[in-house]
Amino acid sequence: MRIDSHQHFWQYSKAEYGWISEELSILQRDFLPEDLAQELASNQLDACIAVQARQTQQETNWLLSLADEYPQIKGVVGWIDLRSAQLPQLLAQYKNSRKLVGFRHVLQDEVDPNFMLADDFIQGIKTLAESGYSYDILIFAHQLPQTLKLVESLPEMRLVVDHIAKPKIATGEDFSAWQANIEQLAQHQHIYCKVSGMVTEADFNNWQTEDFIPYLKVIFNAFGADRVMFGSDWPVCLLGGSYQQIKNIVDEFVKKEYPEDYDKVFGLNAARFYQV
Repeated sequence: MRIDSHQHFWQYSKAEYGWISEELSILQRDFLPEDLAQELASNQLDACIAVQARQTQQETNWLLSLADEYPQIKGVVGWIDLRSAQLPQLLAQYKNSRKLVGFRHVLQDEVDPNFMLADDFIQGIKTLAESGYSYDILIFAHQLPQTLKLVESLPEMRLVVDHIAKPKIATGEDFSAWQANIEQLAQHQHIYCKVSGMVTEADFNNWQTEDFIPYLKVIFNAFGADRVMFGSDWPVCLLGGSYQQIKNIVDEFVKKEYPEDYDKVFGLNAARFYQV
């Protein structure tokens, strides 16, 4: 099964999606499973993992309702208040939600770099581990030092770094520090990485495939082909090109450098990680 490990759905409203500014107007419309189904089919993909775009339990519940209706949605990465003292009870509400596979918090938007190191936040992720859920780590590259400390505080659980930790591909200015931190993080054998979201960290309008090769080499060298998974970041990726153009960045690299691992990167690793 070929899986897109990272995409989003939304019914657009300015109030709910304030981050979608006029400069990102291409995203100011609904993006729903029917739309994605066409992209998956034309790109030889069978299924997807739907990831939260709003930090509410309403978002989690809505994504689960879509997953119940559309079989191509194999898993949902939702949002829940990880700092809540009632987290075990909140999670208990989902004990029969088979397609709820994990959770995510938008750490990249937290002003305090040490937000993720607060005791209640760490305890929340530990509770996810105890309940059998995975956790998606959404950060910018400058948050990698704190992320390393976070991971050292956690048990061995299913963790995945979204969007290769969002280095500044457009300028390349943080490449060396990003590489060193990624290599250190990848030493934890239970952490995976999504090769996704790269075009939005590049020059939207002037990127070339070659811009991403040094980053892909670092990721594959650090994590190995068994712990890397393709994600489109659709529809956000449309800021930088079509679904096919974004997929081709990873597709061409893997076919050239890791041809024997193609099925892993484009499905098997995601299926194993998310247990779908």
